[in-house]
Amino acid sequence: MGKRIPRRPLGKTGLEVSVLGLGGFHQVEVGQDTVDAVVDLYLAAGGNYIETARSYGAGASEHKLGRALGDRRNDVILASKTGQRDAEGAWREVNESLEALGTDHLDILIYHCLTEDADVNALATPGGAVEAFRRAQEQGMVRYTAASTHWPLALLPAMERLRLDAVMYWVNYLVPCNYPELYHTVAPRARELGLGIIGMKPLGDGYLHRSVGPAFTYALAQEVDVLACGFNSPEMLAADIDAVCAWQPPEASQLEAILRDAPELGDYICRQCGRCRLEDADVMRVFELEGKFDQQMFDGRPTSAPDYALRQRLCYWFNNQERAMALYQPLAPAVEALLASDCALPTCPYGINVRRKLCLAHTKLTGNPEFPSGVYSF
Repeated sequence: MGKRIPRRPLGKTGLEVSVLGLGGFHQVEVGQDTVDAVVDLYLAAGGNYIETARSYGAGASEHKLGRALGDRRNDVILASKTGQRDAEGAWREVNESLEALGTDHLDILIYHCLTEDADVNALATPGGAVEAFRRAQEQGMVRYTAASTHWPLALLPAMERLRLDAVMYWVNYLVPCNYPELYHTVAPRARELGLGIIGMKPLGDGYLHRSVGPAFTYALAQEVDVLACGFNSPEMLAADIDAVCAWQPPEASQLEAILRDAPELGDYICRQCGRCRLEDADVMRVFELEGKFDQQMFDGRPTSAPDYALRQRLCYWFNNQERAMALYQPLAPAVEALLASDCALPTCPYGINVRRKLCLAHTKLTGNPEFPSGVYSF
């Protein structure tokens, strides 16, 4: 028998999910034959969590996965998402998803990409999508509900108001650098409520492609039940299967070493370690907001064409630039004063030039049109 993907309970739902999930986003990019091969290999290895969304290729992902599953639909936990905020739109998309996937029910229906309190308000008000979700559950079309996000704090009101069974968010070693509130606040609250945790982007949308083993070692050590991954070739899937099947709970020192040595973090991305605190300026918060602005991906240094193209594709993926800039405004005067002074700044244990990085972060977050040259030397 070949390798078998381990399973974990999905919160308190009673479902057992394979720790490696099949994400549907990148199935849009390949043909049906490839999707068929990926699904066959995934099921043969014991994978049982397949997730997609109505918006992925305007239903193309759902159609491809539905055809690939065929009569094996009941062998998997099948999930899809709707980004509709009103009951009419959500009800329409639930029915479209069922038809495209060739099934009479979804195991999990996900509120797609909540980003602010206004999203939760729209869902929960009379005529909001919550009504469609509950109607679908009452009619046996949906078993459980979840919510995904590209702004982690949006999940806090969602968990209180939407009667969720699970939440979905990023799980990778970029997260503590850019969105530390996710692991510090959101994940503990989800577990306190008994919710399942569906991780996404364990390889950071491909940015961590050089580090498949360390990426899965780190991700599976977090609060997570299943990692929905974007593999869309048998070769990618085989590498992911190898990584999750080889996983053993790491020591704290191993996780520290991953953050220290990760080539994607290098000597530019702040690990939020807390060793550069200043009374005059909240340096860690500045670098966190830079992470929300562009994932700290642009460092003012030359790089290879493939690396540049990948950063260019991913840096604004979550579209949080304006929010990061607004949050930075109260901090900007103190940072400007600090940069104008010749005071010594802390020495970073990861080799980051703190003054240079502050210059870049300030230039990004103030919307300076001279970026990346900036008004300060770096």
